[in-house]
Amino acid sequence: MVEFKVQIEEDIVNEYGKDILEQYLQEYLTKAILKLAAKEILDDLKAIDIKDKSWLKARERAWDNFGKHYFLHVIANV
Repeated sequence: MVEFKVQIEEDIVNEYGKDILEQYLQEYLTKAILKLAAKEILDDLKAIDIKDKSWLKARERAWDNFGKHYFLHVIANV
């Protein structure tokens, strides 16, 4: 497990409140975890021999339209 420390300007905390910001960050991370898990599942599908080209095209279109837009990019100072 990795621990991150996040510093947020006091103006932002005063505007939204600490509880709301914590909730937002937790929801964001939960969605990111679910999306990464879904990506792993899709990657595992590559090992399955699927010959139906229409199914493969539909999967590619779904990834292009929805999946890649939600892919998480994390930048961390280590």
